[in-house]
Amino acid sequence: SSLAPLRLVLPPPNVTGRLHIGHALTVTIEDALARQHRVRGGEATWLPGLDHAGIATQSVVERELWRREKKTRREMSREQFVERCRAFGAQNATVIRDQMARMGATLQWSDEYYTLDERFSSAVTRAFVTLHRDGLISRDRRFVHWSPALRSSLSDQEMDKVDLPPGGVLSLPSPDGKGRREVKLGVMHTIKYELIGGSKSDFICVATTRPETIYADVALAVHPSHPRVGELAGRRARNPLDGRELPIVVDEAVLADKGTGVLKITPSHDRLDAEISGRHWEEIERAEEGARTRSCIDEYGRICGGTPLDGIDRFDARARVVAQLHAAGRIVESIEAATTTVSLCSRTGDIIEPRQTHQWFLDCREMHAEAAKALRDGRLSILPASQGERLVDWFGYAEPWCLSRQLVWGHRIPAWKVDGTEWIVDRSEEEVRRRVGQISKISQDEDVLDTWFSSGLVPLVCGGWMEGRREWPQPPLSLLETGHDILGFWVARMVILTMRLSGGQLPFEKVVLHGLVRDAEGRKMSKSIGNVVDPLDVIDGISLERMEERLGESSLSDKEKATALSSLRARFPSGIPRCGPDSLRFALLRHDVLAADVPIDVGALATEGLRFCNKLWNLAAYAAEVRGRVEREREEGVEGEQHEMDAWLRSRLASSLDSVDSHMRDTSIHLAFASLHQFILASLADVYIESTKTALWSDDKQRLVAISRTLDYVMAESLRQLSVFMPFVSHFLHERITNSSVYESPLSYSPSWIVPRLEATVSEVLAVAASARSLKQQLGVANKTPFQAILHSSLPPSSLAPFLPMLTHLCHVSVDAVLSLDGHSPEGFE
Repeated sequence: SSLAPLRLVLPPPNVTGRLHIGHALTVTIEDALARQHRVRGGEATWLPGLDHAGIATQSVVERELWRREKKTRREMSREQFVERCRAFGAQNATVIRDQMARMGATLQWSDEYYTLDERFSSAVTRAFVTLHRDGLISRDRRFVHWSPALRSSLSDQEMDKVDLPPGGVLSLPSPDGKGRREVKLGVMHTIKYELIGGSKSDFICVATTRPETIYADVALAVHPSHPRVGELAGRRARNPLDGRELPIVVDEAVLADKGTGVLKITPSHDRLDAEISGRHWEEIERAEEGARTRSCIDEYGRICGGTPLDGIDRFDARARVVAQLHAAGRIVESIEAATTTVSLCSRTGDIIEPRQTHQWFLDCREMHAEAAKALRDGRLSILPASQGERLVDWFGYAEPWCLSRQLVWGHRIPAWKVDGTEWIVDRSEEEVRRRVGQISKISQDEDVLDTWFSSGLVPLVCGGWMEGRREWPQPPLSLLETGHDILGFWVARMVILTMRLSGGQLPFEKVVLHGLVRDAEGRKMSKSIGNVVDPLDVIDGISLERMEERLGESSLSDKEKATALSSLRARFPSGIPRCGPDSLRFALLRHDVLAADVPIDVGALATEGLRFCNKLWNLAAYAAEVRGRVEREREEGVEGEQHEMDAWLRSRLASSLDSVDSHMRDTSIHLAFASLHQFILASLADVYIESTKTALWSDDKQRLVAISRTLDYVMAESLRQLSVFMPFVSHFLHERITNSSVYESPLSYSPSWIVPRLEATVSEVLAVAASARSLKQQLGVANKTPFQAILHSSLPPSSLAPFLPMLTHLCHVSVDAVLSLDGHSPEGFE
């Protein structure tokens, strides 16, 4: 074949559990791309992979450990817990592979990758050491998203923003990690801070939803437009909890119309506060020498810093602080905010704490600039094009990437601390020993790397980077197909890491982004609301009772189970009928997969897909019946009596296959499938088959020979093309008709077979049939009632004559004459 080989990778699903419908969409799209390349005669390599999913896997294993054994991770050694995670991942990997196979994924399993195998471990170490050597990775103290429940930093992808109504209550992990507790959030407390240098009744009011952080206040700030700015600037206020003096600074970053217009500055626990304090440290440190390091919440989410509440959980401390301030007459009012937005850890549901800690960071500015240039220059294309703007925005992000996670499951950071002070980054402990000698005490960093760092190396590792490849004349992958929700977190990281570590080569030149699968009501798929569907439940069918049993066995809270149970009973009152893998793929392909959201009523569409499969069986049976009638004549080489409808069907086939090919080249897979689906239902089944029934009923051998040859060819090529989308039924029926595989030869059709004038003529005849049926309906006459008609047409009678008998089969109308449309007045009709 003249086609260049196609090489793509499956975005590695997490080994945290079974695949869901979102994964099924990915598999269906990518499998169609690979199969299309093969039926055109090309070579396609589609590489499977699995992601160790550091934080996700560790969270699930910890949850299961507590649910089943009432043990926490910290009651086990690191090695024991890692083995639990490994076994858990391996068990799910087996299930995932089975799901993939059941959905028909033609993956090259011999080249499967896993982001925590030896090959990836070596690649991760090499990449980290190289980037550190180049001065791009360093250890620094900066703000991170912190999960007290996990005691780890998080990425943006591992957080969910939730809007709470007034008086909103959240279920959060208990401080001891054993169960959950209800916490009320969003109460705005207005608190008096006494002004120093005036009367005791002289105060300034500050509004906050986090009174427990008052212990870490180092200043107050007002906007230059504040009505009391002249009076307040340069003065000090007294901390209402511990009496420390807090300078009042003036800064334009303060939102004058928010709260009271006065902001308490707590730089250790708020990014904006840190930014403001950074401009006023000289004034702040005149009031308190150690202000820069003042903090009141530790890594466990407990109060710290030498306060009377040290060791108490932050939310329990909040209630005590409010009670103390009330008793001292310091609270003016406490009101429920209209709405409260909180950031939650997507794995534990814990509220994220902004925290300054020492972590490993990757400076991405230079790499982002190079990647953005490739995008602007057209070397990297994004489909849909609108998503390209999002990637440009991502590459404009200047903050460094926090690489380290305080977890157990994942790639240990290749950094060693020497004598408790200096950090050395190298490939192994042996290499570090060579550099510092045997006397020094060294210990490897306990932290692991962000999972996105290892998954960002997928193109390099799959392209042979660890096998010594040094030159990259072309990208390691032909294209990348994935969901748009990980455009920044995965796609962008692959681009910058590959370009940097390969010497400038892109990992791929084209990115295709599909939408997020949602339920029929447009809601995001979530176990807690009961709308997550296992692809195998559609393939094999499942009863409502079994769905309820499985929900009961899950690790959801009782409240979440109740919500999910209600949803299950409403959406699947009779369970899900057995539909098979082709029907599942049919359901997924009936939507615009490139749209931002893909709302799917899986049950209804899969049932429609099952009906389509039955239609294919009926078509194959009809073709077999026709073939059986003329088997001897065909063996004797009888050509048969050709009809214009045979040429029309070949023309429609060529037009449809040409449309499919065009849409597949554009990766508009849903449009490609729609073109073929429409051809099979409308052109082949509804029109051509109906046009042949007279010959079948009259046993017209000459005509049946031609029909048989036409059907065998059209069915074979239709099924060969359909195998791209619905492989199981297509392969089976194709082999039954042709005794050969769909891959034995490439698609066989020629655009020269397309006869526009012929297609236009048949379209007019079909329009006549539709009008006749409509007229009968208006008159209240059954469609089977025979009509005689005179047809007025702009087409010459000779071109219409071969097709007029079709009207008898389609709408029971016999045409007595065809007259010119010129000068005809449709009396009585408009």
